[in-house]
Amino acid sequence: MPHQIIEVSSNLSEKLDLSELVQALHQCAAQQDALPLGGLRTRVHIASHCLIADQSPDYGFIAVYLRIAEGRPLETRQEMGTALYECLCKHIDEKLNDAPIALSYEIQEINTETRWNRNKIPEFMSQQESSS
Repeated sequence: MPHQIIEVSSNLSEKLDLSELVQALHQCAAQQDALPLGGLRTRVHIASHCLIADQSPDYGFIAVYLRIAEGRPLETRQEMGTALYECLCKHIDEKLNDAPIALSYEIQEINTETRWNRNKIPEFMSQQESSS
């Protein structure tokens, strides 16, 4: 059930192809052994109203949150976080070079006692693999 939520300041949505950013981070997450592909979702939310630092219109931010179920060792979470953060930085550096942007990547564990969900996607994925 890993969910990557990308929060982007509205001014960056005009300077950056967000579908490429979503694709890059999704592919990087899919390569992480500790993240099940059948539950992986990557999405972007544009912060339509935000103020940054001294309110210069040139400043921007991208904050990414990876929400995962509890149970992975700290070392595994750190390795995943490092790989995903480096993917984010590389993508932004290639697209926007030296722009004044604040970047962050955070892994959040979800407490299973206060979480309810249903996901039939893995079942459908295994059926498609069987029929191939």
